[in-house]
Amino acid sequence: MSTNASHTDPPIGSSGDTPELDPTAQGRPSRRDFLVGLAGTTIATAACRTAAGNAAVTAIPAPAGQAPLAGVRSATPAELQNLVGDGRRRRILLRGGIVLSLDPKVGDFEKADVLIDGKTIAQIAPNVSTGDAEVVDCSGTIVMPGFITTHNHQYESLQRSIIPDGILAGAWPMETYGSVVQNIWTAGRIAEPGNPNNIIWDLGRVPYDPEDLYIAELIANLSQISEGITCGTDTSQANHTPAHTDAMIKGLMESGRRMVFDYSAGTNRSAEGFPFEFPGAMNDTTKGIGRIAKTYFSSKDQLVTLGFGGGGGPAFQGAPYTGWQLGRSFGALINNHSVGNPMGIINTAADARNGADWSDVTFVHATRWQDNPVAQIGPGSSGYPNSNQSKAWEIVRDRGAHVSIANLIEAQMRHGMPPFQEALDHGILPSLSPDVDTNMTTDAFSLMRGAFCLQRALANDLAFKESNPGNLPIPQLLTSRQCIEMATIAGAAANRILDKVGTLTPGKEADIIVLDARSINTWPMNNVPGTIVTMMNPRHVRDVLIAGKVVYWKGKLVGWNVDQLLRQAEQARDRILARINGPAKIGTIPKGNNSFSNPYRPNFMGDCCQKGENTTTAEYVLRP
Repeated sequence: MSTNASHTDPPIGSSGDTPELDPTAQGRPSRRDFLVGLAGTTIATAACRTAAGNAAVTAIPAPAGQAPLAGVRSATPAELQNLVGDGRRRRILLRGGIVLSLDPKVGDFEKADVLIDGKTIAQIAPNVSTGDAEVVDCSGTIVMPGFITTHNHQYESLQRSIIPDGILAGAWPMETYGSVVQNIWTAGRIAEPGNPNNIIWDLGRVPYDPEDLYIAELIANLSQISEGITCGTDTSQANHTPAHTDAMIKGLMESGRRMVFDYSAGTNRSAEGFPFEFPGAMNDTTKGIGRIAKTYFSSKDQLVTLGFGGGGGPAFQGAPYTGWQLGRSFGALINNHSVGNPMGIINTAADARNGADWSDVTFVHATRWQDNPVAQIGPGSSGYPNSNQSKAWEIVRDRGAHVSIANLIEAQMRHGMPPFQEALDHGILPSLSPDVDTNMTTDAFSLMRGAFCLQRALANDLAFKESNPGNLPIPQLLTSRQCIEMATIAGAAANRILDKVGTLTPGKEADIIVLDARSINTWPMNNVPGTIVTMMNPRHVRDVLIAGKVVYWKGKLVGWNVDQLLRQAEQARDRILARINGPAKIGTIPKGNNSFSNPYRPNFMGDCCQKGENTTTAEYVLRP
């Protein structure tokens, strides 16, 4: 990881003679006009885009004297056959694969063809007539709907695995998600522990510039395309200025991935002269959600749609309407965090302004919603030592809301036990969320396998008398297919696009993944859902289509110079680090419990965040 500024490529959107950004600038940086007129233009992507989708695909070579990065994969013209290019309405036949449609009316097939006409699925059946279609051999593969996730802070992709051992909450000098990711990297300020009104370090600005957010969004979207995730929800949380918001939306739209932009708060730096517009106001299309709804989300027939992170209380201080009312007034779906706060659900339901139909609402995490302390959970409302009744879960069930479980993150970061059993007991098939790259992978195979193993582990433990003092009944065990449905159908329902995608159904849009099952670590295959959930990983994703467009082909991204994109991501990360360690408006970053070096990041080669997380028990002394 080079931080040598003399060997960096020009930032995205710059020409070779554009002056470099001063990474330690306190005011508005000299290249702030990067996004001037953004609403009517496109951020330049020449540094990373190839010409896929036009007449040909042109690979951009690495800089002179520099070899391509190991593992970088960009599709070449020869590999793409006639699947992209020339502008004709494309018909593609995926021939001879195992087809997992997930639609009971269509059925699943041990061998069948899928015909794609333009952006929609035209036919699924054995031996479909080819006509003028481009034929893709899918023998030895599983053809199925693309995976869909429902909660991810994508701007944090530049901070991947920065706090892998860190937990959710804890003030500096503890190194946690709150203190490192939200305070230092996002807000650019640290408060004194126990005294939040006393700021001990403040940059006077946020560390990310709009162009950094743009590259973060590209990295997040393209990496998840390579993992077979054709749709996600970006809980943005970096809407610091209108320019920051516009850059994130542009990154989503130009990635070619289906997405929900969940417009969420940022850091208000208006006192330092930076414009802040979140959340906007009812009937106002000049700022906030109204501005972006008018500018970017005027059509329902587009890949990127609008969500809103506003809650069920006042939209802003003194507002006569709720955040839900504000979001709904601009056609946004609602996507809210709810960690250990069942009263938030109850109070939201008590406010008639929020309505009784919550089918446009997704609650993320849904942990610790029980009415009383519970150590173990069985089927129905059974629990030990108390009943597992929950008024919050009953409200969510009865009003038709959706639940998104970030199971890997919740288990690792101390949100509470991922509430699979509670969701299942209330008749809700939850969707799955990667949540934060700062701590965990985004890949859907890990999410499905994590859900599968966790629910079964907790349920199976009740089979043993010594593990079940409350003599609870054993819940039904999750199946592999149900976990796949969480990652497809439930995700589509939560993102309000089940009428478009989520199953392979003629008439729906062709968001399709082709998984290579004829692999040394999955073949011979004896059960299709089991192979996907218990055996596969992202390396098995061969092809990805979104709305009928080939975006990933034979394990390679289409239309992107990945080598250059990775360099741009590293440069963005290094610019942010340089700002964090530059001159500050107030103080300097004090030493953390684990990190003592500059530029600031948690311990690079060791346990990043272990010290300070648990002071009540001794550290482990272990033998192999």
